[in-house]
Amino acid sequence: MQRVVMTKRTVAVAIAGLVVGTVGALSVPALASSEKPQVAPVQAMTLDFSGTNDETNVPQTVGTTFGGTAVVKDTGGNVIGKAYDICAKDVINPNADTVFCTGTVRVTNGQANGEISFSAVLPISDNAAAPATGAFTGVINGGTDAFEGITGEAKFKPQTQGVFDVNFS
Repeated sequence: MQRVVMTKRTVAVAIAGLVVGTVGALSVPALASSEKPQVAPVQAMTLDFSGTNDETNVPQTVGTTFGGTAVVKDTGGNVIGKAYDICAKDVINPNADTVFCTGTVRVTNGQANGEISFSAVLPISDNAAAPATGAFTGVINGGTDAFEGITGEAKFKPQTQGVFDVNFS
């Protein structure tokens, strides 16, 4: 009888050791993969949607969509890529609408190449001749290549209608 109890304890200790060892072994890769990838520093840039993202002919209806492309320039005015966006109208006002936009900046001519995806809610004027609307902040959805793992905010400051200085932080 004594020997059976000892065997049960020995088996129980062995099983407990296997469980702890297995959990420990499974945890090690999880800890290693929690490190953030090295994201290339993102330079300030200008997105110029003028002439390509005109929503003046889009019906004044909530949910109506429009989109466009932009030339992406660095702070020295050099073309470093292209941006794409699609927007949907949310609030209709007499002089400006509130829209939800999602876009992607593709950097193809720089030290760090890749894409950065963002989304934002912003005011947009119905009048192409109107002054630029106010600054707004969007969320960075993610990135590819040199920008894989990027998170944070995309801060847009209008220069003129359809042209924005953008900083990522």
